[in-house]
Amino acid sequence: MSIGKIGNSQYNNNKKNYYSEGSHTNHETAYILPEQLCTLENRNAIEQALIDTKTRVPESLKPYYFDYQNKHQRQFLERVNLIGQLTFLSYFFVDWFLLPDIATLSGILRLSLVLCTLLINSFIFRYCKNIKILDSLLPVYVTLAAAIWVELLYLSNSPIVSNYIYAAVIFILLGNLCVQVCFRYSVLTSFLISLVILQGVYRIFDYQDVIIFLLTYIPVLLLSMYISWNNTLNSKRNFLRVLLNDWNYYALTELAHTDELTQLNNRRQFMQVADQTIRKWPKYNLACLLMFDIDFFKKINDTYGHDVGDEVLRILSKITRNEMRFTDVLARFGGEEFIALLPNTTLDDAVILANRLCKKIEDHQVNIQNKFFFNFTVSIGVSQLQSQENDLTVLIKNADIALYQAKKNGRNQVAVYTCE
Repeated sequence: MSIGKIGNSQYNNNKKNYYSEGSHTNHETAYILPEQLCTLENRNAIEQALIDTKTRVPESLKPYYFDYQNKHQRQFLERVNLIGQLTFLSYFFVDWFLLPDIATLSGILRLSLVLCTLLINSFIFRYCKNIKILDSLLPVYVTLAAAIWVELLYLSNSPIVSNYIYAAVIFILLGNLCVQVCFRYSVLTSFLISLVILQGVYRIFDYQDVIIFLLTYIPVLLLSMYISWNNTLNSKRNFLRVLLNDWNYYALTELAHTDELTQLNNRRQFMQVADQTIRKWPKYNLACLLMFDIDFFKKINDTYGHDVGDEVLRILSKITRNEMRFTDVLARFGGEEFIALLPNTTLDDAVILANRLCKKIEDHQVNIQNKFFFNFTVSIGVSQLQSQENDLTVLIKNADIALYQAKKNGRNQVAVYTCE
């Protein structure tokens, strides 16, 4: 086995994978904000959108908004489509009693439209992932249904037609109340359905009756559009609140599990992740552990100041992180002491990595604002977890013994723990 490298992004992904598989599983949110969007700029944009009365979703988050709605509105839209179609079909019985002269034609047209829409829906809801298309389906069906219904009224000779046409408000309610994602569909639906209904009203009524019909129809139209606007507004606000909650949770998780100075795992996080890694690792595989700290770190702090000492810690973490693999668990263990668990690693490979780290760190010259130029070294202790063991505490204790031996032998070197 060869010891490979990973970059900073891979290291961060390794941490995020643990959060999603471990502690993050207790975070019950409907949507998980991608790590790359956990920026202060996006947080400010989310907060501003929530304050804005129009609640506009930021452009960078719109794909995630539609994905969120696809997951949470899809079932509702499928059900409301079915309810709308059954409602339209059930009005055949009303036609049978009120408009007997066109009852047969009504049954044929209604059944044909419903069967066609059911076939279309069975295909679209199964294969289409675009929530905007799903959101527009019922408004389109309602417009077609309204056109058929108005034409049936015009063809009927029943005297009840002038009263029955007031049932047209059902179409505008169905068309608007089902819209959950894009309010523009409500506006378009209202225009098309109103156009269809009003042209039928003008053919059936005289001028005075048209005015009376409009006095009934317009308030229902405006109310349904308001409800639709409120539905889409609440959908956006709910999405943004979930994003904000996820952003806050991610920030708190990072704070709880990350060393602020080096951005590595802290001691508590290392113990938790390393213990889980060892326990779930196949018994026939080996694991090794590196424990290392900076030689004469107190002297660096005393000579150059604690700010320079902090910079040395950051440099060490960066060099070490770039040498680690995706599966390795790296942490700042405390002070100037660092630790790394290397799963599925033989002792020889661990020693190769440790020696390479010593060499890279020794060769790296620290440049502090072009004022201080110096080199520093580390001592490393290596221990191996045998296949029949799973005690992380023993592994750490053995690496600490080896680290002490490396310092005793003159520092800037690697020592391996051996059972005496």
